[in-house]
Amino acid sequence: MTTDQDVPSGVDVAMLLRRAQLRKQVACEAALAEVGLTLPQWGMLYAVATEPDSSTHALAVFIGQSDQSAGAVVARLQRRGLIERRPGAGKAILHRITPEGDELLRRCNRTVEDVMTRLLAGLSDQARQALRTALESVAQAALPESSGSHDDLSERFGIRSATRP
Repeated sequence: MTTDQDVPSGVDVAMLLRRAQLRKQVACEAALAEVGLTLPQWGMLYAVATEPDSSTHALAVFIGQSDQSAGAVVARLQRRGLIERRPGAGKAILHRITPEGDELLRRCNRTVEDVMTRLLAGLSDQARQALRTALESVAQAALPESSGSHDDLSERFGIRSATRP
């Protein structure tokens, strides 16, 4: 039988998520610095590679940044020749990763994988899957209700692209 003391409060869970996220961020930032990227830059490269031809807004939602911050990251990546931008429907700007960006992204993915393998080393495969399922549930519950058709971003990450129906 469980008691109220056995079940962590929402506040406790929120703080644990925050602490875990911050420690993951610090570890990933340090590792990515060795290959010349920041965590937001890696996140943007990953987003652009995962969903080419997405708008800046859709990419901002994907990586959890404001449109303004995402735009600044995109501009830096474009100046470095890692992504390309082109006009889309209306005012939308669409993004694609360049071959140089793809090569760097592969290196960064290995770097992040190494960090996360170390951070999750204490978890069994079953516990890792349970963590993934729980985090997906929390992420989904935090999204606003939306209607209409869904694209790949919506299906995978709960994101609707501003440039596709």
